Amino acid sequence: MRDDRSYPFGNRLSASRTPLSRRKVLGYGAGLGMAAAIAPSLRPGPARAQDAPVTITVNNAPPENQPEAGAVFEQTIARYEEAHPNVTVEASQDTWDPQTFPARLAAGTLSDAFIAAYTEPQGIISRGQAANVTSYLEQWPYFSSFTPEALAIVRDAAGQLYGFTGGGYLLGLMYNRAHFEEVGLNPDQPPTTWDELRTAAQTLTTNGRFGFVETSSNNQGGWHFTAWMYSAGGELISEEGGRYTAIFNNDTGVQVLQYLKDLRYTDGTMPERQLLDQNDTRQLMATGQVSMSIQAADALPYVRETFADADITQFGLGILPQNGGNATLTGGSVWMFNPNSPPEVLAPAVDFSLFREFDLQNLEASLQADQERGALIGWPQLPIFTGDFQAQRQEIFARYANAPIENYRPFVDGAAGLALRAEPPIETQQLYAAIDAAVQAILTDESADPRALLDQAAQQFQTQVLDPING
Repeated sequence: MRDDRSYPFGNRLSASRTPLSRRKVLGYGAGLGMAAAIAPSLRPGPARAQDAPVTITVNNAPPENQPEAGAVFEQTIARYEEAHPNVTVEASQDTWDPQTFPARLAAGTLSDAFIAAYTEPQGIISRGQAANVTSYLEQWPYFSSFTPEALAIVRDAAGQLYGFTGGGYLLGLMYNRAHFEEVGLNPDQPPTTWDELRTAAQTLTTNGRFGFVETSSNNQGGWHFTAWMYSAGGELISEEGGRYTAIFNNDTGVQVLQYLKDLRYTDGTMPERQLLDQNDTRQLMATGQVSMSIQAADALPYVRETFADADITQFGLGILPQNGGNATLTGGSVWMFNPNSPPEVLAPAVDFSLFREFDLQNLEASLQADQERGALIGWPQLPIFTGDFQAQRQEIFARYANAPIENYRPFVDGAAGLALRAEPPIETQQLYAAIDAAVQAILTDESADPRALLDQAAQQFQTQVLDPING
């Protein structure tokens, strides 16, 4: 799996299988950004009535290798505490980890507010592992501005809310515009089909540089395999009568693995080094060793933050190359809350989480600080609000934008014609882990058989994961 937005979070989205709207859904800086909110809250909220001193714990603070982002986040905390003098905020750098989550909850070490991937909320809710925060969220003045899709993933069958969406993403194609120009390709017209990507990768592979790179570790092989399946109209799991069947070893799945194998061995357009995750592929992009990779738009601020020598103006974004599916994978993050936290803690925990993400004055102060430190502002994001509140957010982002937004025009415009497909609805991370092995084999063994690999992975996932659920 991806790092899932360890500041900013941004991997996975939705347990729902219903494609989102085909309307033009992307905007430049329209949603959640690298800089989340920072400034004193002047609005009423559940924490304003907090009289007795209380300490709340939150996670997903910026990692140590992003000290400037960390300093901005510290300002967020300081300003919130100044406006809410009876509330103390303690933040950790912990991020979502499905392996340790149950143990942390049982041991009492889970933070009051925790971030999770979009594949997780329905399972968390069904197991009673998150607090019902409907009453707290409904007090937020902009609650009605959330899009229905943004809250659907954190609702139970009765319509109660157990958190809120923090942000969303679409997978697309990140590419080096300078490399395109060097070999005579038009940087304003990146590949939009599998065939075009393969041809471009061949053209770009030159002088020790490779045209394309793909992930295969930390569940990210399965994650990107899912996106490739959607781009070809494929499905990974079927459901009938409440019983689930693994079907990703179908002809479309075999086609996906064969395509990756051709890129790797027939064409020689992928590096010898394999078993990579997205941080590896971003590093290869940032250092000019590779020309194209599948990324979400938050790769852009990541590169800006992590690789000081990288020229961010040379990178473009296009849609996920298609093979008849006219769709891409969409994902995101949610904030949820510890079911063992008492009401006097839950109220400010929800309030601070909304504050850090969405407060307009916080947003402006944050963007101003980020602009001063040279952070990237204005990269494409998936809006999760509508109406006046969304318009106000866009206006603030536009005021501070410094990103080369024309470089992302193929992504923004192209996404308008794609269906946005959520991730598979059941045990998604275990599904990705099962598929990882197949993707790794196809990228490291020239004799590997795509169908045999997928048959083995599907049987394993069926017997070890789905059958116990079905039973």
